[in-house]
Amino acid sequence: MRVLLVHNRYRTPGGEERHIDLLEEELGTHHLRIKRYEVTSPTQLNLARRVAVGSCLAYRPSSRFAIRELLRSWRPDIVHAHNLMPLLTTSVLHEAQKHGARVVLTAHNYRLFCPAGTLLRHGQRHDDCVKGSSLLCGLRGARQSRLESVAYGLALELQRRLRLVNRWVDAIVVPSEQLAETLCRAGFAENRLHVIRLGVPVNGWNPRPREHALYAGRLSPEKGVGVLLDAAELVDLPLKIAGDGPMREQVQAAAASGRVEYLGQLCEADLAKVRQQAAFVVVPSIGPDISPFSALEALADGTPVIASNVGGLPEIVDDPNLGAIVPPGDPQALASAMMRLWARRGAADFGRAAWERAREQYSLDQQTRRIIDLYAGLARST
Repeated sequence: MRVLLVHNRYRTPGGEERHIDLLEEELGTHHLRIKRYEVTSPTQLNLARRVAVGSCLAYRPSSRFAIRELLRSWRPDIVHAHNLMPLLTTSVLHEAQKHGARVVLTAHNYRLFCPAGTLLRHGQRHDDCVKGSSLLCGLRGARQSRLESVAYGLALELQRRLRLVNRWVDAIVVPSEQLAETLCRAGFAENRLHVIRLGVPVNGWNPRPREHALYAGRLSPEKGVGVLLDAAELVDLPLKIAGDGPMREQVQAAAASGRVEYLGQLCEADLAKVRQQAAFVVVPSIGPDISPFSALEALADGTPVIASNVGGLPEIVDDPNLGAIVPPGDPQALASAMMRLWARRGAADFGRAAWERAREQYSLDQQTRRIIDLYAGLARST
């Protein structure tokens, strides 16, 4: 079976890129023939170029033409798309279908209907664009750039009204039940939604000393970094923060005052070492995160997770033995959960339940086998 992975890389690589790298490598071990077709989102565009990019967000003919020769010459059985914005758009799905491929789309966020892709607007959660208008959401300022906000809103409104995804996609893979339910509410075909949990490498169980708490991720308001810094003032434990983003200066100021230790942006190997020494990982998101890699990789290392009660996070931490769920935006509740887990860190089986959950539900092999089963079912139905 030939599988073409299609992706529009983000300006700043993150969990979605990590997922595709792992998926490509693992699919290859199952004797599938894999190719990847990628473009990268542009940076620092002048106004004319921004208008040119934004004017074709709903359907970019040039992207359809660009992928046509590969589809014609290689003839994939499956085209598995991930992020399509801003350069690829639904036009590549259309072209894939025209060449006889079965089309799979993994939804990693809310970008099929929300112009921001986060269900956040001006830092506040919203869901008026789920059943309502993507264009109105864009007009209300879903993104920092007014031009981008309106362009994305209009593009998504057109895609939804013309039902382009429902017409050109055979299966939509989602990593959480919460996202599946949200997409149903947004008008996407329920019978094409397949919940397949994201997979991460899971090694053997490794009891070890726990030396600190850890936050690893983007340093931005929607990730709850401000809430975490407020909670850090209420706890007496070592807290390390790794990552980069618009709140870096606030984190550096907190580090200068001794409240936290700022590690900067770490490579995967260095981050894994720090995570394995952690008593727990904090995921204090304000926005409805779906299935962040920081939480999954923590479980795989046998590290409990303290997460906000938003998005798909309660599905990941659905047992007190896996960590704790706290209200979003509540520093006091977060601090209390942190102190409770810190007090338990010396137990002989501390973190084992987290590791067992990762092995049972979030292993890379389990994810890959389910995706291959989906591919096979689609191929048989041609």
